[in-house]
Amino acid sequence: MKFVIRNSEFTIHNSNYKLQITLALAFAAFVLYLRTLAPDVLDADSGEFQFAAWNFGFVHPTGYPLFLILGGAFQHLVPLGNPAFRLNLFNAILAALTIGVLYLAMYAITKQRVASVIAAASFAVTRTFWYDASAVEVYALNALFITILVCIALQCQAKLSARKFAFFCFTFGLALTHHRSMLLWIPAFALFFAIVADQFRIPTKNLVRPALRFGVYFLVPFLLYLYIPLRAPASPYATLALAPGRDLVLFDNSFSGFVNYFLGRTFQGELRWDATSIVRLAALPQLFLDQFGALGVALGILGFIALLARRAWALVALTLTAFAATILFASFYHIGDIAHYYIPAYLVWTIWFGAGLAVIPDLISRTLAPHANAGVTHPASRIPQYAIYFAYLLAAACLLYQLTLNLPLADRSRETQPREQWTRLVAAPIPANAILISNDRDEMMPLWYMQYVEGARRDVLGLFPLITPDRANIAQLTDSVLDANRPIYFIKPMPGMEIKYDLQRFDYSLVQVLGAANHTPRVASNAVIGERVRVLGYDLAREGNMLRVTLYLQSRVKLASNYTAFAQLDGSRGGKIAQGNDHQVGGEFYPSSMWAVGEILRDAHTIELPPDAMPGTYRLFVGMYRQPDFDPLGDPVEVGWVDLQ
Repeated sequence: MKFVIRNSEFTIHNSNYKLQITLALAFAAFVLYLRTLAPDVLDADSGEFQFAAWNFGFVHPTGYPLFLILGGAFQHLVPLGNPAFRLNLFNAILAALTIGVLYLAMYAITKQRVASVIAAASFAVTRTFWYDASAVEVYALNALFITILVCIALQCQAKLSARKFAFFCFTFGLALTHHRSMLLWIPAFALFFAIVADQFRIPTKNLVRPALRFGVYFLVPFLLYLYIPLRAPASPYATLALAPGRDLVLFDNSFSGFVNYFLGRTFQGELRWDATSIVRLAALPQLFLDQFGALGVALGILGFIALLARRAWALVALTLTAFAATILFASFYHIGDIAHYYIPAYLVWTIWFGAGLAVIPDLISRTLAPHANAGVTHPASRIPQYAIYFAYLLAAACLLYQLTLNLPLADRSRETQPREQWTRLVAAPIPANAILISNDRDEMMPLWYMQYVEGARRDVLGLFPLITPDRANIAQLTDSVLDANRPIYFIKPMPGMEIKYDLQRFDYSLVQVLGAANHTPRVASNAVIGERVRVLGYDLAREGNMLRVTLYLQSRVKLASNYTAFAQLDGSRGGKIAQGNDHQVGGEFYPSSMWAVGEILRDAHTIELPPDAMPGTYRLFVGMYRQPDFDPLGDPVEVGWVDLQ
């Protein structure tokens, strides 16, 4: 093997190692991901896919039928570990294949193996992709489709043919049956092929029939979506029995229900431009520094400039359009796990990164030995060659730094908490047919896995907000099951829920819901705070120098903010004597922004009386304000009198 400089290209002669390098990179990535792989059931979407694929069932919109079919088959055919681990393993294989295919794409662009290897390896250890590769998620297969499509597009650019383009259309349609974010790549690939068609001088006349034929190739994979209405009704969790004659229907198996599911209308309300969008855009530099490091960011910028200098307009249009579409969509889309949606942008940056690394030999040759050529044997001609070696070694060292930096954040090999938590909960003396409630769908998924894969406590019903659209928060959910005549438990303490329910600690972390709280105050009032919250009355209880005041509040309008409440005693002639413990009403789990208009809530305050408090009658004032700007809901209002003896 001989390394030479020829025509400003760093090449390897006398052998063709493309396939070997591809397989070696994929295998190395797989070994790395296997080392950091989660060993068991997980929470959130990962846990959902682990039991849904095993049952060949359905998941949240927009469905992911291809992943469920492939993943379920892998779970049933590969006898390694439990089904949860098998799906994690399947995802690691997909992620490793992505790295191998990415190398092929990089080599097609740069024609330089070392630069392509380093670029593909750099993407393999980006923080977010590595984290997703270490446990089941849908983003590895999405990234694999993107790299395959880029490879096919580059082959079409080299030699356009109807067969290649038909294969591209079919693959793109298949990708859309997995993840709908592939829609963001349609303008990018459309621009790419428009430029390629112009380069090949393809006439635009008489394209109707070919377009229809390619459209068929694109649409055929969408038949996979028939999996959803065919399999969803057979899923053990499609309908949950709440009480005799009362079911929770989780999949509407009607035409309109399927259309809503297919289009993901549940999430349409999350698309908006607001202050969070601007914050996300401002955070982009740090985001890419976290993924690639400073050198990786610099090489990405250099690579984009190099593509412009090469007039590689088709590739520039493809990558820049896809990059911008991904970044803008991630800014608009307000879901909790939005970090994963940046992975396609990291893929684009890797392409630029590789292009930047590949141009270094030419830059060094021009700078250090402008008159050197391949036939010169003068020692000075070796300077650029050594400089090139040094540049690649520096990039490899930065790659090692990137790996070391991201390993602790991507390593999920010790992620056993979901199994441990639910093993303890399921082992608790929970009565038969109990309802377990969490405020978070994500932490309920391991229970569903243990039920629908391992058969544990199938009598117990695990629920969470938005399990159906009319149960938007934990209070609406709990209210809807109070009359089901089943024991009800919160799976953890939820400070603030005591404003609606009588609660009692049970076992381990469980809290039993005894029923709705009493809403009848002993002392009536008709005060209104800021014309928005009515104080219906209060209860008083005194222990020593501690006065417990329980307020009964009713929201007259929908409150947009979470408010902190206070209660204070004033002397009969004015002047504050004592004030209670200011706190956010409803705590973390039922703050004022969640309250329904008209519902009555009780809010407890403890006022420490000063030692020198004289017996007498004091005025009780109540108010609310917003943190952290202390913007009041309105002026404090007097709600009654307190006699201290």
